[in-house]
Amino acid sequence: MNTKHSLLLLLACAICVACTSPCRIIWTEGETNPENGKALHTLEIQNPPAGTDWTVWFSQFRTPVTMQEDAPGSIEHISGTLYRVVPGDHDKTMVLRYEARPLVNQCRAPEGFFLQRKGGKPVAVEAEYRFLPAEPVPVFSYNHVAAGVYDIIPRLKEVKELGGETLPAAEPAVSYVNGKQPGWYRMTLQNGAVRIEAADETGASYANVTLERIRRNAQGSLIPAAVITDWPDLPMRGLMLDVSRNFTKKDDLLRLIDLIADYKGNLLHLHFGDDEGWRIEIDALPELTSYGAFRCLPVLQEDGTITEPDGLQPTYCVAAHPGDDSPGNGYYSHADFVEILRHANKRHIHIIPEFDTPGHSRAAVKSMEVRARRTGDRSCLLSEPEDASVYESVQDYTDNVMNVALPSTYTFFETVFDGLIALYAEAGAPLDAIHIGGDEVPDGAWTGSPACRALMEANGKSDIGWLKDYFLNRVLDIAEARGVKLGGWQDVCQNLDPATLNRLKKQLALTNLWTVSHGRDVLPYEFANEGIPVVISSAPNCYMDFAYNYGKTERGHSWGGFVDERRSFSVQPYDMYRSVRWDDYGNPVDLTHSGEGKPALAPAAKLNIIGIEGHLWAETLRSFDHVTYYFFPKSLGLFERGWNATPAWAGTTAPDDPAFTEDFDRFFSIITDHEYPYYDGLEICYHRH
Repeated sequence: MNTKHSLLLLLACAICVACTSPCRIIWTEGETNPENGKALHTLEIQNPPAGTDWTVWFSQFRTPVTMQEDAPGSIEHISGTLYRVVPGDHDKTMVLRYEARPLVNQCRAPEGFFLQRKGGKPVAVEAEYRFLPAEPVPVFSYNHVAAGVYDIIPRLKEVKELGGETLPAAEPAVSYVNGKQPGWYRMTLQNGAVRIEAADETGASYANVTLERIRRNAQGSLIPAAVITDWPDLPMRGLMLDVSRNFTKKDDLLRLIDLIADYKGNLLHLHFGDDEGWRIEIDALPELTSYGAFRCLPVLQEDGTITEPDGLQPTYCVAAHPGDDSPGNGYYSHADFVEILRHANKRHIHIIPEFDTPGHSRAAVKSMEVRARRTGDRSCLLSEPEDASVYESVQDYTDNVMNVALPSTYTFFETVFDGLIALYAEAGAPLDAIHIGGDEVPDGAWTGSPACRALMEANGKSDIGWLKDYFLNRVLDIAEARGVKLGGWQDVCQNLDPATLNRLKKQLALTNLWTVSHGRDVLPYEFANEGIPVVISSAPNCYMDFAYNYGKTERGHSWGGFVDERRSFSVQPYDMYRSVRWDDYGNPVDLTHSGEGKPALAPAAKLNIIGIEGHLWAETLRSFDHVTYYFFPKSLGLFERGWNATPAWAGTTAPDDPAFTEDFDRFFSIITDHEYPYYDGLEICYHRH
């Protein structure tokens, strides 16, 4: 009798378990309330666990959340983009309605849901999205012009036809000439032969790239015999890829290097250290990658605080464990990076490494805290336990700033600089500069630090801003002793003592001028006129992570507008005030008075405009498909303008001036006729107009 009863009970339990549905999320986008500009979104948790001894973690671009009064729980912001659900009384379905900003586009919806019971392991939760209908958006129009065999990007400066036709089948004969600018070449294609004259090896390489593109366009057919004369206008032309916030694997990075070389680019700026990750192995500081290159869900303490014992907290996408196959995890090993450097060097591409400092440094700060706990070695510690400073960074971190008063901070710099120098030396690759960032240190940092207070008192200083001068002079000591040039964002040169700025200028290889909003469009020319080397990086033209348009299904940011192929093509390094010819919604911009009352670029300062760079920040990247989609073909306008810095339509004020229209029609026709089929052959993801 007891045995029969037990068997029936086990059978009933098995049936019950089999019928239990797993936890599931439905997220519904809400309509915008015209009275307050907010939307009422819904996060529905189906089949949640009983009780309140659990949470659901997820990632969401930062937005203040106001819960409805009857909500059976709440949504709590941790830091960065990490949120969690705090459950209250609920039934089989838990419906959380909350007021927040309207969804800019669908890629900014909450993602990466994980259910975790107290003391248990996190389990991924399936999510269904119910978005509002997406309306089609207008895009620019152009008149198609048949692209010829010599129509390539960047455009050739001079093609002189010789009469007759040729089939450039033979390998080129190369000779070098003196007295020409770097990268110059002349190529003669006649009678089946190819002859290249070049100023240097780089010029010969560019000639070979041109020859390869011509052969590809010809597809085995005869072409007009011609002499091509060509050279780059700006010495630095390339892309920046953020691999900190989300990682791009080595093999994919090698493919990207090849694509940059296809357009005669010569620069890859790797943003490998930021708040969300450290991506290059430094042999002397293994914790930077063993800890700082991985993310996992934090441990929720009894008092509601969280700890991160095994990896950085998730942000922008959620990895539950350090070993997860996630774009949040990964780094370039010593051997990987040497291979990357050698691959780039063969293609005449210079790699600029960047770790952002002293702000945007959470990954390094936390990694060095872990090193101190695990090994007892505090020689590279970047934080002070007694620091009571209260601040919040642009990306919503409260613990991401290096303490610039600690001697150990500069031991860290020395160690990282030495590690990078050794990697480049092993690869036999040029190290043009180490980029130290220098941007967006939040107000309030260092104000509660005993070490900073003591340092200022010892030097008779009361202005917290002096610490920036102190920091830069210490870093300059390190760079000068090693013969290394520095790079930085525009912020690194601002609000400095004149003596510090003069010293910094002598050691600067480049500054990236990125923000031109709110009257800051004058900065590129103010910097150049001051003798500071400027790489044009203006957000309205050069931020590749901005969405192509304002469509709800288009991936990307929009905080600084939208960037499409026409916007990148419109940038003018020597006339930045006329670089936005249409606004973000396709309306023409009157450029007649665009530069009035603003500093002009002095003729002698023209040489200080040294390059142009497209920037891809990784917050919205989840795969290499996204990398190539953002870059191509949007970045081609920047490669064009870096090579041909003064277009035929320079000085025009009407957006649709015939000179501009003719040039853009030809440019975009090359993309549709030659580049789209090329991308299809490479099987890469790209944006199609």
